[in-house]
Amino acid sequence: MTGTSPQVVTETLYALARRADPFVPEHLVLMSTIEGAELARKTLLDTQTGWLWRLCREIGLPLSPEKVSLVCLKGRDGEPLPDIRSVEENEDAADAILGAIRNITSDPGTEVHVSLSGGRKTMGFYAGYALSLYGRPQDRLSHVLVSPPFEYTPEFFYPAGRPGEILIPLRSGEVVDAHAARVTLAEIPVVHLRHALPPPLLAGPGSFTDAVRAAQRAVRPPELVIDIASRRIRAHDVIISLPPVLLAFLVWLAEARLLRKESLTCPKERPPNKIYAAAYLDVYKRIKGVLGGTERTAERLSEGMDKGFFEETLSKLNRSFRDALGEDVARHYRIEGSGRRWKSYSLPLSEKDVRFEALISS
Repeated sequence: MTGTSPQVVTETLYALARRADPFVPEHLVLMSTIEGAELARKTLLDTQTGWLWRLCREIGLPLSPEKVSLVCLKGRDGEPLPDIRSVEENEDAADAILGAIRNITSDPGTEVHVSLSGGRKTMGFYAGYALSLYGRPQDRLSHVLVSPPFEYTPEFFYPAGRPGEILIPLRSGEVVDAHAARVTLAEIPVVHLRHALPPPLLAGPGSFTDAVRAAQRAVRPPELVIDIASRRIRAHDVIISLPPVLLAFLVWLAEARLLRKESLTCPKERPPNKIYAAAYLDVYKRIKGVLGGTERTAERLSEGMDKGFFEETLSKLNRSFRDALGEDVARHYRIEGSGRRWKSYSLPLSEKDVRFEALISS
C-alpha cells in the first residue's frame, strides 16, 4: 500500500535488506488509488530520479522495472479508484486488494511479505486481513517504523549510507542528516485461515465478504440439516445439493445413528450384504420415488451390497463435503471407519447436531 506516502516502499525494502535474516524480494507489487499511483510513478519509479532505483543501486537489490508492478485499485465498474471515501469505494478496494493477494499467494513456491504501512488505514487493514485469509505459513506481515523527525518528512525515503550525503530541510528550518535516521520493521503475527476456505474461493474470483463469511463458518460448531424432499443438505451454513445415491447413503447412516444407535460395518466383497441393500434401497426409494425395473442402482444392489459399492459411495459423499466446504471444515463431517479388522462407520456428529427439516429455498 503506498497512498500519498510512497516512501514507505523504500523504507520497508531498506529495513528488510538490513535485517539479520535479510529478505530480498525478486518482485515488487505496489497497490494504490489513482493519486497514490501517480505519486509513486513520480517519486519512486522514474528511471532517472526514482528513489526506488537509487536504493536498489546503493544496497544491491536485484529489482528491475519489469519486476515491479504498480497496481491501481479498480472499482466494480472497472475504472481506477480515485480515492476510498464512500461505502462502495471501501468495498471495491477490499475486493481488489483481496484479489491481488489471492493471486500473489497462489504460487506455492513464493514467499510473500506484505507491508501495512502507507495508504489509508482501511487499505492497510484490508491487506492484513487478506493475508490472514490467503497467506501461507511462509508469508509475513509487517509495519515499518521510522525514528523522528524523519517519520513524517515527505523528502525522506531511507537512511543515507554516509554522513552528509542526504540533507533534508524541515518545516522548522532545521536541516537533518538522513544518515541519522533509524528504520526498523515490526513484524505482525498472522492467524492463517487459508485452509478453512473452500476450493472455489481459493481459485477465485470471490469478494472480500465471501472470504470472511467462509472463514467464519470454519470456526462454527458443526451442524447438519437434511432435507429429503429437496435433495439438499446444509452443513456449516452451506447448502449442498446431493444426487439421490449419495443423499440416500447419508440418510441411511444418519438414521442408523439417530434411530437405532448403531454404526454400519463395511460389507465383504463376497457374499454381498442383502440386509444392507434392502435398507439402503428403502431410503433410496423415499428420495427418488418408485424404482423401475431398469433402475441402475437397484440393479446393482439386486444381489446385495458389496464392499465396492459401500466404499465408492462413501468416498464420493466425503468428496462432496470437501468440495463444498474445504478440507478443514469438511473434517467435521468426514465419515471414516473405526476398528482394526472390521471397520464400522457412522456420522461423526452428535445427535443434537443432526436434524431432518425443510430448507428454505435460496
